[in-house]
Amino acid sequence: MKNFFYVFSDNESLKQFLNSPEVNASAANTKSVLFQIFSSQTENKVIDGIADIIISVFPTAVITGATTVGEILEGLLYTSTIVLSISFFETSIVKSIGLSVDSENELNTGEDLIRAIHAAGPDIAGVLLLSTPLTVNIAEIFKGMSKEELSFPIFGGGTGVYDSVEHSIVFCGNNFYNRGIVAVVFLGRDLHIYAKTFLGWQSLSKEMTITEIDGMLLKKVDDVNAFDIYKRYLNLQNDKDFFKNVLEFPLLLERDGEMIVRVPFCVYENGYIEFIADLKPGEKFHIGYEDPDIVIRNSKAIQDDLYDFSPNVIFLFSNICRRFSSQADIVLETQPYNLIAPTAGLYTYGEFCSVKNKILLQNSAIVVVGMREGEKRPIQKSSVADETLNAKASEQYTNKHSGIIYKLLHFIKTVSSELERSNRDLVKISGIDKTTQVYNRYKLDSLLQYEMNRSVRYHTNFSVIILEPDICEKYNDDSALCRGNDVLARLAKILKNNIRRTDAVGKWEDEKFLVILPETNPEQACIVAEKIRHIIISSSEFFSAEQISCSFGVSSFFEGDDLEKIMLRAEKSLCKAKSSGGNKIVYTDPTMSKTI
Repeated sequence: MKNFFYVFSDNESLKQFLNSPEVNASAANTKSVLFQIFSSQTENKVIDGIADIIISVFPTAVITGATTVGEILEGLLYTSTIVLSISFFETSIVKSIGLSVDSENELNTGEDLIRAIHAAGPDIAGVLLLSTPLTVNIAEIFKGMSKEELSFPIFGGGTGVYDSVEHSIVFCGNNFYNRGIVAVVFLGRDLHIYAKTFLGWQSLSKEMTITEIDGMLLKKVDDVNAFDIYKRYLNLQNDKDFFKNVLEFPLLLERDGEMIVRVPFCVYENGYIEFIADLKPGEKFHIGYEDPDIVIRNSKAIQDDLYDFSPNVIFLFSNICRRFSSQADIVLETQPYNLIAPTAGLYTYGEFCSVKNKILLQNSAIVVVGMREGEKRPIQKSSVADETLNAKASEQYTNKHSGIIYKLLHFIKTVSSELERSNRDLVKISGIDKTTQVYNRYKLDSLLQYEMNRSVRYHTNFSVIILEPDICEKYNDDSALCRGNDVLARLAKILKNNIRRTDAVGKWEDEKFLVILPETNPEQACIVAEKIRHIIISSSEFFSAEQISCSFGVSSFFEGDDLEKIMLRAEKSLCKAKSSGGNKIVYTDPTMSKTI
């Protein structure tokens, strides 16, 4: 895989560059060619002219691109330019798909697009997406795409424009879309793609709730006018500078276990705030602010990954908010990637990156993509330059957050943290069993429903274990009640200390405990149960003449299950374990039962 970058100046110079010996030599033994055009200009005829020149030299080339709010070349910020990225693939195939989007059929467009992607050919290594976020509901398109398997990385960004009166566009060959989406499908077993995204934002405000929304228009938060929260917390004004003043204070919210960011785009006289990406009624969020430590730490982690990945080229899709926030110092975030491999990209109005079979639509993020054909080729770290850039980045962020602004932000963060801690304590008390200090039945029911919904939606596993001490019947008279409670409390302690952080344990009923195991299949659940069984009978927690043991019932989620079926199988398994003498594990699936 060979890559060239070029800053367009005029048609004649472009022709000379494309016919240069160096470019021709790279093109000699290639299977496919991809041209990406990152354009500050929005005139179709300019881009169309560039495409015609490319086709005259490389008739089979795939040409795609977008308008931008800043271009990236060799890790540096370029403005008001047209940057060309040229990739020659030696063994891989590149195909493009361009679709116009009807505002009434965005879900169907997503379904059509993912079918077209799968139909492009075998061995899909990844997909680049470019779209127009100001004119289409990208979240609906992604929802449609997610109806089919996404077993390959998907990445890209939303187009922008320098002048708000102009329309952003994406293009595919000589086809232009101001309401559309373009996909580039990369095919080949020898092609490897690394795609990661990170944010770098920290919550500042208390938690708030979206109480009224209309499409992308946020109307009310906590039942008050949406703009009032920015007026109250940040003293922002409802004027033409709202976007410039608010872009450093986006909304942070969690969706499907992932943190996402939403940046206000404009505010209307009635105090309603328009966003580029979707929000949902009932979602909870914090107002956030860029945390320099998180930015530096995440950048360094991805750079370390890329040194190991050994890419031939790196593409960056970075949000305009990051550029406006850091101004000229934004290069301290992007330039280090060029020390690893040639780096190009664009500044966007939204970023796309697939995570765990779903596509995240972000604002204020950066998506980093590395591509490589063939085996890894060790990259020599430029330690001096790398350390110098990281030191400059650290210094820049330190200066930016110095003095009274830093102290004020620290104060806000501290107060918010204290309030959140108090709220968490209240929630914890309401969901904790007093005797055992693990979750109570009410909380367990909520967690079970969450895992059930997640497994149905993403076709994943989860399992449950119900266990009960084999000796509890000895402790049900009044004189032994305290001793029985002590046994349960000590048993709860063992359970909490021997499950994963992602698992949950609670008091189910009477003397029974329930362990919820996300992303766990039946075999793994039985292994966990056996581990716990062995620890209990060997534990020094119980100072008793008789040996403490438990019986275990194990059940797992299967397609077509509901919670009642899953829990009924677990209860029946527990009964079998106890009736067969106790200190045993019984697993039951819909067709058979197995005793361990």
